[in-house]
Amino acid sequence: MKPIEGIKKIIADKKKWRAYAERVKKLPPDYRIVYKEVEKYLFNFSSGDGIDTVAGIYQLIEFLEEGAQNQIPVLAYVGQDVGEFAENYRKSLATQSWADDWHEKVQ
Repeated sequence: MKPIEGIKKIIADKKKWRAYAERVKKLPPDYRIVYKEVEKYLFNFSSGDGIDTVAGIYQLIEFLEEGAQNQIPVLAYVGQDVGEFAENYRKSLATQSWADDWHEKVQ
């Protein structure tokens, strides 16, 4: 990839991220709290360069928007244990976390 193409991709990716961040701001407060906790979990426990995690976060926002639009209480939508939801969601992204990588290495 030529340097200018790389810069254009970075700019486009940042614009996309900012657009999704604006969508998060429009979520109801309880949905925003769950989003922030799951986002933090995904970034802490993802492996690699984070590209899969970012794609998963975009999907998460869409998922939470759907629940909010249907006026489902957030804990009824994701379950009472947000940490468990975050772990199951991470696993559903088919990415391995650094913890999974470490666990495989020590066995």
